[in-house]
Amino acid sequence: VSAEARKGYQPEIGKGWQEAVVHVADPKPWIAFFTEDAGWKVASQGLIDPAILQAWQLPSGVTGQEVLLVNPGDGKGWVRLISLKGIASEPIRPAAQAWDPGGYFSLMTRSRQAKAIYDKAIARGWTAYNSPQEFTFGGVKLANVVIRGPDGVNVSIYERLEPKLEGWETTRDISRVFNVMTMVKDFEAERAFFQEGLGFGAWFIGNYEDKVPVATNFGLPVNLSVQIPRRSGILWESQSEDGRVELMRFVGLEGVDHASRARYANRGIVALRLPVANLDAWIGRVRARQIEVHASANPVDRCGPAQSHSPMFCAPRSCDPPGSAGSGSAPSRC
Repeated sequence: VSAEARKGYQPEIGKGWQEAVVHVADPKPWIAFFTEDAGWKVASQGLIDPAILQAWQLPSGVTGQEVLLVNPGDGKGWVRLISLKGIASEPIRPAAQAWDPGGYFSLMTRSRQAKAIYDKAIARGWTAYNSPQEFTFGGVKLANVVIRGPDGVNVSIYERLEPKLEGWETTRDISRVFNVMTMVKDFEAERAFFQEGLGFGAWFIGNYEDKVPVATNFGLPVNLSVQIPRRSGILWESQSEDGRVELMRFVGLEGVDHASRARYANRGIVALRLPVANLDAWIGRVRARQIEVHASANPVDRCGPAQSHSPMFCAPRSCDPPGSAGSGSAPSRC
């Protein structure tokens, strides 16, 4: 049982995923970024329970360390760094372009100072797909920058310019993670997996197209910004700003598919942990929707694999934030 659970922590049920699990080669650069630039803190760290490694279907002999990063005051939108020994690994999205499908693309956050965070990341030797770019979406004028960190992991930072961000009082430099983006090869298959399969709703499904040639937050060539629609699906378990999943496809661009590397052994954003009140009932519901579920009898938690063109998804045991997940190989898996 996790340190959070031992302290009596109770996750929010029905509000989307609790935390993102990120496999990294070395946690130190990520700890420095989140604690020094983002205003977060290390909530716990230590060995990964061998039972969880087994539930992840990793070979015997593999060991792991984990570091839980949280934005102080927030009980969700966490990032859990994991590093593994005893198994070969490679980035899930090595040298990937934004439009390449496969694996999770970015951790999405809010800030009131996107340019300042970008400058700090550049000073660290990190890069970005572009400098902060301004655009309007859903009636809100935004500045966005997608920072490229180690291990093929990106952090997307949104600043509301007009109207200004209200609420989110816990945000210091970078907010909790409220959404994750995944670049997909088959948009409809992935949409159906989350909506018809897992029962998520949609805040937005449609295309975003620039009216005049502009530089974009994804580094799309300027002349193509008016020719390549970005098809997006912003999905949620309930009508909440948190725990979202965003699907995206660059219509008309065929990138390199990285889906075959989307598994726990490799580095990148490897899972989302979704708290459920009753795992057996949850499994029953999604199986009734023709979703294949691999369930473990492990007493720590059970697995719900979904490596598809999106990567893995998971449903941890109730009141145990660490949870677990496995891996699969088709869009209709969970």
